[in-house]
Parts: sequence; C-alpha cells; structure tokens
Amino acid sequence: MTWRRAGRPDLPLALLWTASAVVAVVCAPLLPTVARALPPCALHALTGVPCVACGSTRAAMALTHGRVLEALALNPLAALTMMGGVVGGFVAPGWVALHGPLPGFDRAWSRGSRIAAWCAVAAQWAYLILVRR
Repeated sequence: MTWRRAGRPDLPLALLWTASAVVAVVCAPLLPTVARALPPCALHALTGVPCVACGSTRAAMALTHGRVLEALALNPLAALTMMGGVVGGFVAPGWVALHGPLPGFDRAWSRGSRIAAWCAVAAQWAYLILVRR
C-alpha cells in the first residue's frame, strides 16, 4: 500500500461523500416506513439460513436511535459500514483541507485486501448463522 497527500482534486469526492452522509442523516426518520415496505429476505424465508445482509435494516434502525451495541449485534459489518460512511462523510472535507494522507493500492496489496474483504464477509455470515439472525 502506498500513501499520498490529499489535494484539491480530491475535494469533489469528499464533498459528494459529505452530501451522501447528510442525506442519510436527514432521511433517517423515514427508515421505519421504508423498512415496512421491504420484502422479507428470500434466502432466509426459503431456507431458514440468513443471508450476509440479514439484520442490516434493523441495525440501521437501531443506529438511528443511537443504539450502537444493538446495531453491532444485529449485523456487525453493516453497522460498521454505516457508521464509517456517515462519520467519514463529515470528516472528509476537513481531511482534504488539511492534506491528510490517503491510501493508494498497488496490485500486490489489492489482492491481499480482496482476500481480507472476503474473509470479513465470510466471518459476518458465519456470525449471523451462529446467532440465528
């Protein structure tokens, strides 16, 4: 992995990330209505086995009420991703303005990161199956 300093060309992406975080926070009160309209998980309904995303809607609703530990118990990977997305969105423009370091991925490291990502997804799925979500 390589590192470089954030610069002016990174600002549009940082602002887009911030806008996305703002939309997520502003739309949070609509989540219960949207959740009621969603169909149940097809894999879970047909097989009794949760999919890797099972519990992510309930985790999002727990996060909107500030219940972080409950969200992490419902779907750890989704909860961490949602929290990172919102927090990162609000931090990104300041990070770019301060020329903070940004990671760059070379070929050798990206293969390792893909393996790590798949391992995280597999661990997530195993957790959901073990706790019977």
